[in-house]
Amino acid sequence: MAKIVLKNPYFDETIKVKESCKYILNRIEDINCGRICCIQLHLIEPEERCITINPKNFAKIDFYEDEEVE
Repeated sequence: MAKIVLKNPYFDETIKVKESCKYILNRIEDINCGRICCIQLHLIEPEERCITINPKNFAKIDFYEDEEVE
């Protein structure tokens, strides 16, 4: 699991997803190479659902490996 902090000039939001940081890094590499244009993730918090993130829509995206054990 990973925690992602999405930032732009209008808001700052933290979400938790099922995917690992390694998966997210691989998808970012795919975006940089032009193979895909967005990242699909399985959101856990604040509510469970599938989301699509286009990194070009945010000023900054930070992601961290979640250390919580459930």
